[in-house]
Amino acid sequence: MKGRGFAINGFKSNHYPDFIIYTESGKVIVLETKGDDRDNSDSEAKCRLGKKWAELAGKEFIYMMVFDQREVAGAYSFDQAKGLIREM
Repeated sequence: MKGRGFAINGFKSNHYPDFIIYTESGKVIVLETKGDDRDNSDSEAKCRLGKKWAELAGKEFIYMMVFDQREVAGAYSFDQAKGLIREM
């Protein structure tokens, strides 16, 4: 769709991550941020889709779904994500 931005194409629907971050080391981080009150039924599926996209895109691409503190399979807490990004 025109004007919707970057999307990761999925079987049932598309996923529109919030940010694309280019690091000084050449990594591309595709980031989906969620407040703990924003989890919905498809968060785990979107997380799996994003990680699969990054795996197929190549070693310089990373997908992260980040919640403040909530635990969702495959997602990171804010503190975990901050630490991982700092290391890149």
